[in-house]
Formats: sequence, structure tokens, C-alpha cells
Amino acid sequence: MNRADRQARKPFLAATALATTLAWGTAALAADWVPSDPNTKIDPEATVLITNVSIFKGTEETLITGKDVVIKGNMIDGIVDTGGESSAYGTVIDGMGGYLTPGLIDVHWHSMMPIDPAGLVNSPLNYVAAIAAWESEERVKRGVTTVRDAGGAAAGLKKAIDEGYVTGPRIYPSQAVIGQYSGHVDFRNPNFLPKEWGGPRDPLEQIGLGIMANGEQQVLAATRDNLYKGATQIKMAVSGGVISFADPLYVHEFLPEEIEAAVKAAEDYGTYVMVHVHSAGPIKRALKAGVRSLDHNSLADEESIKMMADLGAHMSVQVLVAENIAKQYPKGDVRQVKAQQAVDNTGKVMEWTKQYGVKQAWGTDLLDSLEDRAEQLKDLTIRTKWFTSAELMVQATGNGGDTVALSGKRNPYGKLGVIEAGAMADILIYDQNPLEDITIVEDYENNLDFIMKDGFVHKNTLN
Repeated sequence: MNRADRQARKPFLAATALATTLAWGTAALAADWVPSDPNTKIDPEATVLITNVSIFKGTEETLITGKDVVIKGNMIDGIVDTGGESSAYGTVIDGMGGYLTPGLIDVHWHSMMPIDPAGLVNSPLNYVAAIAAWESEERVKRGVTTVRDAGGAAAGLKKAIDEGYVTGPRIYPSQAVIGQYSGHVDFRNPNFLPKEWGGPRDPLEQIGLGIMANGEQQVLAATRDNLYKGATQIKMAVSGGVISFADPLYVHEFLPEEIEAAVKAAEDYGTYVMVHVHSAGPIKRALKAGVRSLDHNSLADEESIKMMADLGAHMSVQVLVAENIAKQYPKGDVRQVKAQQAVDNTGKVMEWTKQYGVKQAWGTDLLDSLEDRAEQLKDLTIRTKWFTSAELMVQATGNGGDTVALSGKRNPYGKLGVIEAGAMADILIYDQNPLEDITIVEDYENNLDFIMKDGFVHKNTLN
């Protein structure tokens, strides 16, 4: 069946699928869209066969044909030859000749920043939380089934999603970003003294987005407090940032021993430190201190990228957010200037990344508004300036799964980002091949026919 025929059938399928759907456990094969339900549980013994698909495993830039995918409960049980006895399975899903992929993974998202930063610090926290919960469902509709939260009090939202009260992606929370005075997390009114000297807490501290720490002892306390509050990894800002005012991008933030303190405390809990970092010097300092996950990297040089490769570090470059900020603010505004610096050097960074084989995962960091955040998948497609569609699909699935797995003993989930036995059943089916054209992923409303997260079918316009 060709794409035109399938598109023509979709309205009919959506209207009739509920009447003919098959179910396993208490989770039905959904027509159109089904939100989470805390009363809906997947039978761990139930089996599902997905057939008539070309399979992208998440780790190789090729498709597998002549195979089917078997799911048991909320896990992938294996990949089997097509043509076996389908009656052995409780449910059979006909993929209609589509393209089966792992769920997408965004390794740099801020779940608790659904509105612009100014509104964020001046709004009731329960108002922000309500918007964040609503927006979480939108991400799953796009096929984003996992995010690594790069700062914010997201552990509560994670818990609500995991328990089925809210529909959303799996969340790996970092909790509050650890920053220093005069650094990326410092948004204090300059007329007030530091909190240690009787001044008020930083606005980002008040909403759980950041925490100010100076010296090894405060860094240790902040790291352990985040772990206590549910962090699966620790986030530090070790260079200047684009949207902060007191720190140019070249600035080194935190001394080597302060970064090492966070790394050691995280390692004691079986996990790791991810860092906000733009410039080459801070990148090298962080790597020497034991950091192995670095985000932004927009002003990296060749030496720092090679150092990442030699140490087996993971990286993520945030593209669209920098371009948006460079256009959004007036020319000459400190944020516009820094964003443009990031944009101007990103091409070189991407070239060096490919040259030296650094593992890059897809992460967006979209801020400012729900409208900007709705462009999450556009951030993926604009990277075709540097990567093929197949390379980008690996970055958004298998590489992302490897990055979130750095959380080790703190990992609350199973293996993600791949289609293989033992991985979590986060599965998408597109009606065209995204390895040939990544824009198919961006146009998810028309091209994404099937969404499964954790074995539960949220969308199925196939049957």
C-alpha cells in the first residue's frame, strides 16, 4: 500500500479502530490518541507482534527488513523472522509497510520552564507545574518518549508521569543547576547582598531551577541535596552562558577542585555530572576534572573536541535555541551578541565532532515560550547542514540512550533508544523513511502513525 492510499484511509481508520481494537492487559490499541491512566497496567506476560515494518535499530544507519518485533509486557522481547505463527501472540499489529524506530530522546530539555524566564520567576509554582504537565503530553505526541531534564524541579513531574497521572516522556531529572556567583545561574538583583551575608536567595533558587554554591563544601552540599531530591545526574554550569548577564562565554566557572568535588560526590551515588559549557578552556577543565557529558560546546576548538574523543566523552550541541536568541534580541544586546558567537562557531564544532568521532546526542534546550518549544523537532531537521538524516536518527535514539544510561545505578529505567531484546518498549512507526529524510519526523502529525511508550499504545492509526 502506498502513502497516498494510507493517508486516504486514515479518517476511516480513526473512526472505526475503537470498535475493532484488540487489547492486552487493560491497555487498548488506541485509535488516534490515548492519554495515560494510573488505572491502566500492562500485563507483564502479554505478548505483541509488530509485523510488516522496516526496522531502524537506533545504532546503525540502515534498515532491517524481513523481521518482526516481539514485545512482552513493557519490554522488547526480540526481533524474529517474518512469517512465523502469529497465533502465538496475544496481539498482532500490522505496521502497514511503515518504518519502525525507537522513541526519540532529547538529552537537554527543561520540563519546568514552559514559559519565558521572566514569567517563570514571577508566577505561582503550581501554575507553572500545571502548564508543564499539559506540555508533557505534547512531547509524546511528537514521538519524544524520553528527556534528560537539564535543570529544574522535575522529579515530581517524573513521578506523576511514571505513575500514569500525567502523560509525558520518561524524565531523567537533574534538579537545580549548580552555579557560582557571577556565573550562568546568578540572576540576583545587584543591589542585594549574597544570601550568606543576609541577602535574599537568587530567583532561580526560589523556583528550584538553580542553586548557588561557592567552594568545595557548598558544591558537595548542593550535589547531595539534588541527589536527595531525586536527581538521576548532576548539572553544573562551568562556563559563561548566553542568557545570563554577568558572564561572557569565555569565562571559567568553578575551580578544578570544585568540579572534582561534584564529580566525586555523584560517582559515590553511581552517577555522573553533566555540564553547561561553551568555550574551549572550560571544556578542557571539566574533562580533566572527570566530567564526561558536556552540553552546548559552541565555542569549542579542535583540541578540546579531540580531547572529548580521546576520553570517550558524550556531547550535545544546542542549535535552534542559539539561532532564536540571536534573532530575538536587538543587535548589540549582550544576549544577542553571545548567541551570535555561538551560532558562528557551531559549524566548525560539528565538523570536528564528525572528524574525531565524538558521540553526539540530540538535545534542544528550547526556552522562552510554548511556541518556541513546539519547534522541538525543527531543531533536529536544521542539523542537516552538517549531518545526514540517518546520522541524525542515530543521535536522537541510540546515542541519546547511551547518554542517559551514564546515570548508572541511578538509572530509573531500562535500556532506551534501541530496538533490541531487553530494551524498553518505546516504539514509533512512521509512514515514510526518516533515514532518508529527517523532515518526516518534524511533520509528525501527518507521518507518525504509531506511538508506544513503555508498552502502552498512545496512538495507532494503522489498523
